[in-house]
Parts: sequence; C-alpha cells; structure tokens
Amino acid sequence: MKQSSMEKKKLKSFNDLLPPELIRAILLRVPIKHLACVRCVSKLWNTLISDPNFAKSHLDLSLSPSHTCLFLQDNSHAYSVDLDALLQDDNDGVDAIALSLPFMKKPSSDFHLLGSCRGFVLLHREPQFLILWNPFTDSSKRISYSHMVYAATRDIVYNRLVKVFCFLHDALLYGFGYDASQDDYVVVVAYKGKDDEFHFDLCYLRSNSWISLDAALPKSLYWDDWKPKGLFCNGAIHWSTHEYCVDILIFDLKERSFSTIPGQHLFKPRLVLLGGCLAFYLYGVKENITEIWVMKEYKVQSSWTVYEIPLGSFKPLCLSANGDIIGRCYPWEGEGGFYIYNVRGELLKHVQYLYGEPSNHIRSVVHVDCLMAVPSNIKKKKRKKGM
Repeated sequence: MKQSSMEKKKLKSFNDLLPPELIRAILLRVPIKHLACVRCVSKLWNTLISDPNFAKSHLDLSLSPSHTCLFLQDNSHAYSVDLDALLQDDNDGVDAIALSLPFMKKPSSDFHLLGSCRGFVLLHREPQFLILWNPFTDSSKRISYSHMVYAATRDIVYNRLVKVFCFLHDALLYGFGYDASQDDYVVVVAYKGKDDEFHFDLCYLRSNSWISLDAALPKSLYWDDWKPKGLFCNGAIHWSTHEYCVDILIFDLKERSFSTIPGQHLFKPRLVLLGGCLAFYLYGVKENITEIWVMKEYKVQSSWTVYEIPLGSFKPLCLSANGDIIGRCYPWEGEGGFYIYNVRGELLKHVQYLYGEPSNHIRSVVHVDCLMAVPSNIKKKKRKKGM
C-alpha cells in the first residue's frame, strides 16, 4: 500500500525535526528483532542501520541482548530457539527453527560447536577447518589450521601414520574470544607437536593470521587436569578442571599472558557464563538438586554465590533481563524442555517443545543476536537463503 501524501509529510517532518545523530541514538535502543521492520521506515533509517559501525554500537550498548540457543543434532543439523520468547505469557510451547549450516558439503560434513562470543559462533568442520558464523545475519568465513596438522602429525613409519592430528581430540586447550584492544575476534589453541614440545597458537580472525605464543605457556602446567574447552569473559579465556576445581586457568587476550584465580572446591563442576559472570553448575551434591555457583564480581573470591535448582539435571543457559535463570532439563530426568527459575529456586515457567523432544545426540551453545558481518580484511561471505 502506497503512503498517503499526509503520511509522507509527517515522515519528512519527523526526519527534518531530529538530526541524524539523535535518530541514530534512538535506533541504537531498539531491540534487534524489531530493527528489520524499522529500517523500512525511510532511506535515512535504512542507511543508519546498515552502517557496520551501527551494528557494533548496537551490540555494545544493548541493555538486554537477545539470547538464542543454537542446537547441533547428529553433528549435521542446526536448530535455534529464541530464549527470550520463552518469557512471553502466552508461550506454552517452543518450536526449534531449522538453520542451514555454513559451508555444508555433500555428503554432509561433521560439524561441532566450539563456543560463542559477542554474536558469533565458532564451529569445527571436518577435516581441517574452523568456521566463524553469525546465525542471525547468516554471514560466515572459514579458517584453516593446516599448519597445526603439519606440526603435530607424526612422520610416516613403515608406511603407516603413527599419529594424525585431530583438533577435537588433540587440542589440549582451545578458546574463542574478543580482543577489544585490537577490535578483533581471536581463537587460541594449545597442542603437542611431533617434536614432543607443547605449542600455543593464536589466530586473529579479521586477517586469518596465526601467530605462535609458545613462550606464554606456563612451564608447570598439568595438561590432563584441564578441560580443553574455554569460555570468554572479561577479556580473557577461562578453563576449569576435570575433577575438583581448585583453580581457574586464565589467558588474557590483551596481555597475552596466563594466570590462575581460585575456584571453588567443587567435584566435577561445569563452567558456564550467566549474566556475563563466570559460574559453575554441578549435580549430585544433594539429591534432585542442581547447584549453581556464580562469581558476581570478577576475581573477587568473596562474591561467589550459590543457588539451588530443584531439578537433578538442570543445565543453566542464560539469565533473563530480570535475573531469572533459563535452562534445560534432559528428558531422562522427567519432563524435558525449558525451565525458568528465580534465584530462590522457585519454578516460574516450564515450556515444552511443540513437536517433541530433540534427539539425545545434540549439543547446544547460547549466543546473543547481533547485526555484524564476520570480521575480515580480505573478503566477506554472505550466503543466499536455501543455498
């Protein structure tokens, strides 16, 4: 339907009344899921929203970022669930939306979720690629780690490969984060080379450039103690231990240095981010209870706070804008789906899947929605829908 002359006059007068700087400041406060509609209001608004600097500022200034849970089923099928939609009063069921994975091959390649950071998800795709992907804008790029394969794969002996480097099994530590000082996303990997030495490599994703930081590795690090997957928080990657978590290992991306901070003496805890804070969750301390320990102030030992959720296998995913805990319960523990609890452990809502619980062979990662395209100094790739 065409706009009437009166509507056009009102629109023109609105754009003339407010300077572009103020309109931009207002648009930065609009929730991301409404920006697609708002950008159709006028050419000026579309130009402002399409600016790459707007996308970064919108993410940085967002008071309540939109959270999405990305599921990977059978290593080849991706689905997403809008976690914020679970909070709506009329939402008693949730539908998982199918997504097309980037750089999919035929026959299907095996994909693995490695982490998320500031709107982007890091994937691993067989045989030797990492993929940076923004599920919201569907932009993506590949990162090769072939140099690592060469450095860690043993020589051929009697016509047989003694050891072929496999990222998922041979990476001793890995993590995905953001270096604000460089305005760039970073992947870090520690591994053992065929020279029997330990190596630590860092990749800046804007240029796809790998650098060696072997000298940064602590000399007395017991590799078997640490879980390989790290989480990004406060400018650093964090790793927890397999058994009792006495310490948390930290790699500061700006300073390029390792350190540790005291953890909690908890048995087999899982590390997670809740509301931008480091947290542990663990099962079995009390029957049918999941304990969640949150470090409310970064590196402040006295700020650890414990919450008890009355479910035996509750996986916390994120916090709502009101500070309530959104998580999943596995179907073998009773009713599956998503649960929302307040910090007192009171159930606020239970939302089930509309079309049945997904397969048990599923992994998930929570990411915030953002408008940014993948960082690149070389080329950008945006796939067409359906390709």
